Amino acid sequence: MRFLFLNSEAVTIITGVWMIMKERVLIFRPLRKEDIDELHELLNNLSERAKLFFHPHPFDKKTLKELCSSERDHYFVLILDGKIIGYSMLRLFHYTVPSLGCCIRNGYENRGYGTLLVRWTLEEAKRLGYKEVILHVYEENKAARRIYEKVGFKIIKRNDEKKELRMSITL
Repeated sequence: MRFLFLNSEAVTIITGVWMIMKERVLIFRPLRKEDIDELHELLNNLSERAKLFFHPHPFDKKTLKELCSSERDHYFVLILDGKIIGYSMLRLFHYTVPSLGCCIRNGYENRGYGTLLVRWTLEEAKRLGYKEVILHVYEENKAARRIYEKVGFKIIKRNDEKKELRMSITL
């Protein structure tokens, strides 16, 4: 797979990152209020297995609208040919280090979009001035673990009771 990244002027114009992949356009950008209906649909139609692993906040429209105006946390969408196929976040909770979370629309898994979404979210974290990002992942979520390990996350703690790993990456 070859990627062509457009120059920074083009990126600035759309306030996101463009990438042309096999004549398809991918855009990574911050979540906007006009994305709420489509994001609501994406999140509420995740498979039951995906919902077991990905539950960072309620998936109702009111909550999603509130996320758009968050001053501490950062939320992003991955758009393929005009359709939101991915959602990621950098949340601070009570930390000074952001926690990453992400999901990919049903039917778009195992095509490399999750890896791209994580990489772009980490680049955004670096641009925002963060030096480290953490995440929590269930041990049995092997697909997510493969992505996180591939991009450089390392296990720093195990919670055997929750069957969960805490991972970290230095940017």
